[in-house]
Amino acid sequence: MQPVSASASPHLSLAITAFNEAERLPPNLAHALTFLHAQGYSFEVVINDDGSSDDTAAVAERIGADWPGVVRVLKAPRNEGKGAGLRRAILATRGERVLFSDADFSTPIEELPRLMRAIDAGAHVVIGSRVQPDGSDMRRSQPLYRRLFGKVYRILRDATTVRGIVDTQSGFKLFVGDAARELFADSVVRSIVFDVEVLYLAQRRGYHVAEVPVQWTNAGGSRMRVTLGHAVRVFWDTVRVPLIHRHETPRVIATARPAAPR
Repeated sequence: MQPVSASASPHLSLAITAFNEAERLPPNLAHALTFLHAQGYSFEVVINDDGSSDDTAAVAERIGADWPGVVRVLKAPRNEGKGAGLRRAILATRGERVLFSDADFSTPIEELPRLMRAIDAGAHVVIGSRVQPDGSDMRRSQPLYRRLFGKVYRILRDATTVRGIVDTQSGFKLFVGDAARELFADSVVRSIVFDVEVLYLAQRRGYHVAEVPVQWTNAGGSRMRVTLGHAVRVFWDTVRVPLIHRHETPRVIATARPAAPR
């Protein structure tokens, strides 16, 4: 099967940062590539190996060899953190629209068309929300300690940084391409709460942020470990976002114009 080759400006870029994902990445990435190929538009995949100690980069490059001109692999010199890794991947994209996904695809790639329709309707940033229209939260399958940590974190986040967004930490988000590259270029948080910083900037800059409910499963094997040090880092990174961007002037911008598929 020949891939839909990525043009200089493909319709979609998929950005992934991976740390020690040599086992889970190959089947997930192969499935995503097959799905995207079937959509008929041009696309690219940019994978950042975030200083893995296993064969993540090698397995990604082997898959890339089967999709020449479509898959690109970046290599960080050391483990820099999820925020830094995803920033590296997104700034290397060229797409009119940019999707980032966790390497485990806990939200299946088949949910992408829902987010694409929201961009078509004028959104600049679309979050694949794990909270459903009836209020049920698909994260209930997570371990109790993760859920408790999440509840405490949401209280802090709503009070200090981002308001009106239910699922800021979703690992499945779609952006208008130029907005993605602008927001990530101006972000500095390296930890797992990079989403909050990016969404804070999006709100301050008047971008239309939408949430679309998606399916999600707790894939297991998370690299996140809730320790005291981790909690302190997460809370500190969250409350310092407004301080970092204290000179950011709120503004209103026009609704995004949908881009026609290629």
